[in-house]
Amino acid sequence: MADQMTDIDRVQKLLGLTLDDADKGRVEVYIVDAKQAIMTYIAQYLPEGTDLPSELNYLVDQLTLAKYNKFHNEGMNSVSEEGLSMSFNANDLKDYLPDLQAWIDRKMAANADDSMSGNAIGW
Repeated sequence: MADQMTDIDRVQKLLGLTLDDADKGRVEVYIVDAKQAIMTYIAQYLPEGTDLPSELNYLVDQLTLAKYNKFHNEGMNSVSEEGLSMSFNANDLKDYLPDLQAWIDRKMAANADDSMSGNAIGW
């Protein structure tokens, strides 16, 4: 099952390749960064010391892949090379904020008797 795979195994499978040691180390940093970014939004809705819920692993994967694809192009909005053109989000998490809000809403509904309320996202 996907939950039993390690973070790095999931990313390698999504990339369709086996990472060498240098790439694997870089991707592991991207994974940690992705988890920290997600936890910034949801930690207040989890018991103290709780790890990232496995149901949000897909967000870790997507954020990690976005960073991996930006390698050597950090800080750029777009890059064009030999007919290939790519554009990047300044904030990779932005596209997934509705997913995080849906997770928070579901968590809040499950804990309806809890006095916590609010939104994680307010643009």
